[in-house]
Amino acid sequence: MKRIRLLKALAVLFTAAGALLAAAGFAVQLLVSRSGYAGSTMTETAEFAAPRELTVITTSMPITVRYGDTDTVKVEYTGALPLIFSEETKGTLSITQNDTFTMTLFSDNANKEGVTVTLPHKVYERISLSSSGGSVTSDHLSAGILEYSTKGGDMRLLGIDETASVRTESGSIYAEFSAFNDDMTLNAGAGDVTLVMPEDLSVYLEFFTESGSFTSDRFDEPYHARYGDAAVIYGGARSRLNVNTTSGDLYIY
Repeated sequence: MKRIRLLKALAVLFTAAGALLAAAGFAVQLLVSRSGYAGSTMTETAEFAAPRELTVITTSMPITVRYGDTDTVKVEYTGALPLIFSEETKGTLSITQNDTFTMTLFSDNANKEGVTVTLPHKVYERISLSSSGGSVTSDHLSAGILEYSTKGGDMRLLGIDETASVRTESGSIYAEFSAFNDDMTLNAGAGDVTLVMPEDLSVYLEFFTESGSFTSDRFDEPYHARYGDAAVIYGGARSRLNVNTTSGDLYIY
């Protein structure tokens, strides 16, 4: 009987100690995050003359690039380490993330990390956005060459056309097309692909997958294939769209 009472008393003691440790840990986290700890995130802005070409590369931070009412390139950044900017005389602006290890456990703004680039309205020669683990968002950009790539990050591409190069290993892709008048290949790996196509769509579709599926009601009749490859000719087929996945599904609207 005495042993049972002792065990109960120890259980109460350990529970109280655990609660105290949890409260202390939270207090330390709060104090450290507000004390200028080197691992906490920072928010900075930068401004540059409009280039001919733009390259943005990150390891983990999300990238958003859009047009705005501005005559210069404006960069807003929230992260644990400063970005690296490189301007070349030929009109190329490169923005890269310093991927040196840092601790962001105690940061209030860790979930707000990202790079947002606001561009003057014009047609650029080349825009290239790439991230290993972060997402990529492109909002109705115009360029002779548009390049989007991720390893594990998702993509949200608005207002693109067939000139865009799109590649990911495992992230999902959501793309809205403003026009589709030429051939295009889209590589998605294990990520799902959702495409919103123009109303006057005329495309020969080739979908190659190892285990993904294809679903769409944009063609002459609803189409669904569970695995393997699928090819659909629609509306005269002026252009060819190749979509390649390993296990990702394809949806066309």
